[in-house]
Amino acid sequence: MRYKFDVDHDRGLFLLRLDGRIGAQDMADLFQELAASPDRKPDQNVFCDLTGLERADLSFTQVMSLTRSRTGFYEQAKEVRVAILAPNDIGFGTARMYLALMQGFDGITADVFRDRAEAARFLAVAPETLRVP
Repeated sequence: MRYKFDVDHDRGLFLLRLDGRIGAQDMADLFQELAASPDRKPDQNVFCDLTGLERADLSFTQVMSLTRSRTGFYEQAKEVRVAILAPNDIGFGTARMYLALMQGFDGITADVFRDRAEAARFLAVAPETLRVP
């Protein structure tokens, strides 16, 4: 799995892109790196681009375990929006598992989109803003 993330500090927006094939260990490593990053804050809106995702070897139980590992972080969120761009079925299905688990956090509103412009509207930003350098 390849991933890249960046922060648009002016907009309070965390940008993440995942490419290739992902598995549970890949996601655990990513979550660990994000936990250690001083740039990742619980009050940031999030854009996650799964356009380049080719395969996801993740079960619902694994996604649940990963989400639980970040519970303390997610519970700090207040009025945060998470937009996941998943134009292909692999990314869309993976995102839906994650979204089902995010419903338990009152401060987070999350959705998955097949279109970048729709994700941008949801986050109240211009579509060109949603590019991970």
